[in-house]
Amino acid sequence: MKACLIYLLLLSLCSSSVWAQEQAATPEQHARETLGRQEAKTRTQVQKRGIGEQSKVKVLLKDKMEVKGYISKIDADSFQVTDKKNGEARTISYGEVEKVRGPGLSRGTKIAIAVVVAGALAGGLSASLPKD
Repeated sequence: MKACLIYLLLLSLCSSSVWAQEQAATPEQHARETLGRQEAKTRTQVQKRGIGEQSKVKVLLKDKMEVKGYISKIDADSFQVTDKKNGEARTISYGEVEKVRGPGLSRGTKIAIAVVVAGALAGGLSASLPKD
């Protein structure tokens, strides 16, 4: 009976360590998976915006450079942003992109501005009310 329990214990320990080794990813594998997800997300965002002068974007690259313009071409592994002012087109690989945004202020910035303005108005109104 003891031998059977010891055998089961050893079997469960070995199988769990093999499972843990299979599940553990190397840092390179993890980085590739993360990069693949980021590229897929970027590709989806670009395709959702479409092509043409109405599809204006601000693209923040991983080297912190910002490219502004409209999407003029979409390929399988890259897309092209054309600057409307000078007509210069730049091809950008999905792997280079950190963030794709539309033109103008973000929703969070607009909300913050509205809160500050509302607070200033409320403060101004309360200061102008006569005190009893």
